[in-house]
Amino acid sequence: MKSLDAFMYGPKDLRLEEVQVPELKSTQILVKVHASGICGSDVECYLGHSKEGRYDLGPYTPGHEWCGEVVAVGSDVISLKVGDRVTGECANSCNRCDICKEGINNSYCTNWNEVGFMPSAPGGMGEYLVGEEQFCYKIPDNMTYVEGALVEPCSVAYYSIYGRDGYVARTDDCVIFGAGAIGLFAATICKAAGAKVIVVEPIAFRRKMAEEVVGVDVTIDPFEEDVEKVVLEHTEGKGASFVVECTGSDAGVSMTVDVARPHARIRFIGHSIGRKIPIEIGKAIWKGLNLQGSAGQPWFFTKTIKFMGRVKDEIDFTRFITSYYPLEKIQDAFDRAIEHKDEAVKVMVLANEEKDRLEEYRNR
Repeated sequence: MKSLDAFMYGPKDLRLEEVQVPELKSTQILVKVHASGICGSDVECYLGHSKEGRYDLGPYTPGHEWCGEVVAVGSDVISLKVGDRVTGECANSCNRCDICKEGINNSYCTNWNEVGFMPSAPGGMGEYLVGEEQFCYKIPDNMTYVEGALVEPCSVAYYSIYGRDGYVARTDDCVIFGAGAIGLFAATICKAAGAKVIVVEPIAFRRKMAEEVVGVDVTIDPFEEDVEKVVLEHTEGKGASFVVECTGSDAGVSMTVDVARPHARIRFIGHSIGRKIPIEIGKAIWKGLNLQGSAGQPWFFTKTIKFMGRVKDEIDFTRFITSYYPLEKIQDAFDRAIEHKDEAVKVMVLANEEKDRLEEYRNR
């Protein structure tokens, strides 16, 4: 069987090619892909700004935010069957190295396969995808394919907040830096817990989305307002008890310790790999801050899927999706994500039968 797949050959070199679907191993499933989201990481790899995409090893199929239908299963697969609608984790760990045996985050596995970033782990930007059963999860009947493709970015935010003994409570005053997809999901999770949520975002379109779609309490334009002053005004002069940094920018990272109250919890999600960011460490010390990095979402897909299902009537996650493109127009999809990045919160690529709903999605 043939599959039309996208391949990243190098910076700004994205090609559509028809390839043979590989034979399944006993633990694998074959998925007919219906939706795949473009992540900021995909854009950075496409532009040549990130080494996460391993086209130095050979062309690879991007797409780590995907959802589709199981059409075949290996002989040892027991938890999934043909017809199940599934999504899957990006970080596929080996379960054999010391890191895995110690139960540490699968993103730190020394032998990992990163789906959508390596030739050895093709992603969802194609018609078919081969996935490992243990890293794939069923989605409920009331979740659409495009919503299923949002589970991965939502799980990144969910793990950053609730993973490693983390929490958010109704009594928290939260500050979220960035209102891209991850930041919006983080804000949604904190609002669902009943916390006060303040979002710091320079782009008006994204601030409006945080206000109207998520319903955050306060938004701040860091270019026009004094962030620390506004946060203090809305937290009884105390500062934030919980901070989630989703930008990876110098300004965002450095401001986290400024807006935090004593003994606040700070979580860093935004990537800033390869460069050093100045931060006033004295504030972290004298405020007794809990600073923690967060990568991936080890075994948090089930919880994320349940969370999205339970708040489905309160928030329409598809409103985070700002553009839809058929697989055959994947170059246009990447161009949109790059050239209109202020408004391109999440660009979704549709394949197979889901392409027939393109106009329906665009007209929502």
